[in-house]
Amino acid sequence: MAKYRPSKRFLLAMGGMLPLGAALVFGLLPDLGVIAAPPIPGVIVFPETRLADQAPSSTKFLATRARLAADWMEDRQWDLLSWDRNPWKRPRPQGFGEHYFELQKSTRPSDQAAFASINLWTGPLYAQIRRRYPELAVPLKSVPDASNGFLKWLELSERVKADPSKDLSFPASLRSYLDNSGPWNPADAKAWLASEKAKVDEVRAIGLLTEQSIAGIEIGRYSFIGARHAKNCAEALLLEARLAAESGDTATALECVRAARGLADHFDKVETPSLLGITVYILLNLELQKQVLSQIIPALPSGQLDPQAWEDAVRPEVVPPSDFSRIMKGEWNVCIRQYLVPVLCDADDPHYPGDPETLVDFYSSRFVDVMKAYDRRSMPDWITIAAPPLRDSSHLSRQSRNLCAIMFVGEAAWCKGMLRAQYVMGMNSAAFAIMKGEAIPRDPIHGLPYVWDPASRKLSAPPDPAFAEMKVEPVTVPAP
Repeated sequence: MAKYRPSKRFLLAMGGMLPLGAALVFGLLPDLGVIAAPPIPGVIVFPETRLADQAPSSTKFLATRARLAADWMEDRQWDLLSWDRNPWKRPRPQGFGEHYFELQKSTRPSDQAAFASINLWTGPLYAQIRRRYPELAVPLKSVPDASNGFLKWLELSERVKADPSKDLSFPASLRSYLDNSGPWNPADAKAWLASEKAKVDEVRAIGLLTEQSIAGIEIGRYSFIGARHAKNCAEALLLEARLAAESGDTATALECVRAARGLADHFDKVETPSLLGITVYILLNLELQKQVLSQIIPALPSGQLDPQAWEDAVRPEVVPPSDFSRIMKGEWNVCIRQYLVPVLCDADDPHYPGDPETLVDFYSSRFVDVMKAYDRRSMPDWITIAAPPLRDSSHLSRQSRNLCAIMFVGEAAWCKGMLRAQYVMGMNSAAFAIMKGEAIPRDPIHGLPYVWDPASRKLSAPPDPAFAEMKVEPVTVPAP
């Protein structure tokens, strides 16, 4: 076996670094407790005061000598360990949290045992953090498994993920129709629905369930919500609704639309909706409303349109800014449980930060700040609200700063998507008012009148730059 001997260059480098390191250690001795305190899994001691209770503009920090020294010493340590001339070279790790997720992916029994041991601490720590932030905690509902639409959706999605052949796959003619690039082919739709009857029946039954809860469901099962399968399922129901409308079977058409709307609700009405889940909710909802107004209602035989029944099935609801506060509360709970709490319980992580309590407070304070900013019930507040700037993070350790940079969601972009959805929902609600013979309501956010052309039956957004920026398309209102 080859023996490695450090080179003279390596020894000289070590000789130069050791005195400097010693000077730093002894020069900063009063602060070393902050650097070297060993982590205890699942145990965090919080200070009495919370960062979230201080005005964001008042929280300016000066980095402590200990924190600066800790960052410097860690950098130099890994410069040395990853140096090409180091005979015991080790790759530089990516940072705090990587260790936990490597254990999660590993198939080695020892790693799986360590992963299970870490997770024993996550429940108590999550409960401790929720007690510290009662405004972010949410009560869970009691819903029987058989009635839990969200659980039934997860079970279906997991079966499809395990066996993709169980997913709904449309023939080319229907796919092009659904993508607005091809004509409607009722024969193809009827044949496809017959071939996929069992799958579509299950999707319809799940969509018609009216209760949702995350109670008793492991967080990893729903921390990521994908859109493709949900979109396929909703589209299948809309194909069935159009066929039923054409044949004059209004009851079946309405039931399919209610089921498609119910699928969307499963992502929105759980106790902790995530930003990903709400994105899927908006996607399904807007596509549902577009299809109903442009394809399904116009397919009804003359004289069979009951505008109120269709509006009740579609439910084009405009929500105030406070709904974004509700969603951010859900996002905090999902991210804390799935990502932050588990890595904070991994005491063997070589990059465990020396300031876990500060990390939790800094991360949580952002959600409290955004929730406070958006906790308003007035629709016009959508156009005046702005979340406060991100608080100063200079007091955080490098590991904590890096993790926060990864976990922060950039809520402004998500909020813009929600605002656009409110513009579209408002116009669709006005379209139903026209079908019912009512006065055309104004846009609920700006208070501006829509543009209505009775000859073409086209309803357009107000001629305002805000609507142009959001690319709100006109709606052709079906005739009675």
